Amino acid sequence: MKKFISGSFNLLRNLFYLCKIFVVFSILMLLFEWVEHLLGTNWTWLNFIRPFLNSILGFSESINKGSMDLWGALFEYKYGIALIIFVVFYYIMNGLIYLTSMIEDIFANAYTLYKKVEEKNFNSTLQHNVIKEEMQIKKYSVAIKTQVKKKFKHQELNIDLNEQNILMNKFIIEKLSIVPKEHNGGFLYEFNDFNKIDFVLDILFKVLKSTAPIEYAIVIQAHSQPNQIYPNIDKLMSLDYYGKIIMLAETSFRYKYNKFHKYQTSQVGIFQSGEKTIEIHEFKEIM
Repeated sequence: MKKFISGSFNLLRNLFYLCKIFVVFSILMLLFEWVEHLLGTNWTWLNFIRPFLNSILGFSESINKGSMDLWGALFEYKYGIALIIFVVFYYIMNGLIYLTSMIEDIFANAYTLYKKVEEKNFNSTLQHNVIKEEMQIKKYSVAIKTQVKKKFKHQELNIDLNEQNILMNKFIIEKLSIVPKEHNGGFLYEFNDFNKIDFVLDILFKVLKSTAPIEYAIVIQAHSQPNQIYPNIDKLMSLDYYGKIIMLAETSFRYKYNKFHKYQTSQVGIFQSGEKTIEIHEFKEIM
C-alpha cells in the first residue's frame, strides 16, 4: 500500500516536471513566433507548434487586443500576455510539485505513526495473550535426587542414605503437606499453584542448606500435563547439578509472570540433548 501510494506521488510529481519542461519549451517557441511576427517572415519549422501557440495567442487577444508602436515595430500586447500566462503556469507547476511533496511527507508521517500505533497494539495484544497463556500454566513438579556428601563417604561413617531420605521427606511433608512418590532414583512432588512457588522455594532452599551429610539435586518444571514433562525432568536430573535448584528456560520464563518474586533466576548453561539444545536456568536467592 505504501509503495503504491509513494509511486503515485512520484508519478504525479514527474508529470508536473514534464509540464514545466513543456512550458519552458513553449515560452521559447512563443519568443520565436514573436520575433517572426516582428520581422514579418514565415518560419515553416514553427508550423508543428503554431496551432497551439495560436490558441494561446487567441485567448490572450481576447483579454487585450491592444498594441503599441515602438521603434517602428508593432508590439501586440497578446504576446506579452501569452508570455505572462506561460510564466504563471510555470510557477503553478512549481507550487504543485511543492504541494505534492508536502502531501507525500504528511502521508509518510501519518503512515509511520499508523504503523507505530498498529505495532504497539499488536505487541500489546501479543503480550496480553502471552501473559494469559502463561498464567494458565499452574501445575509444576519438583524432583529431588540425593547422594552422600564426599566428606561423609568414608565407610566407617556408615551414612545410611535411605534414612537421610526419610528425614528429608518428613521435613518436606511437614512443611508443604505434600507426599512424594519415588521416581527414577529420586523423589517427585506435584504442586498445583505455580503462583505460590516462592513458599515452596523457601522450603527447598532450607533443604539445600541443611547440615545433613547428604547433598541434593533439585529440579523444577512447570507444566500443563505432568506426563508430558517427565522426560525433561529426567534429562535435568541426569545433569547431577547438586546444590542447585534448576529448571528449563520455559519454567524460568513462566516465573517472570508471577506477581511476586522472592527469588531471581539466572542461566546455568546451554546443553545439547540429541538434536535439541536445552537452556538450563536456576533459582537463586536475592542477596
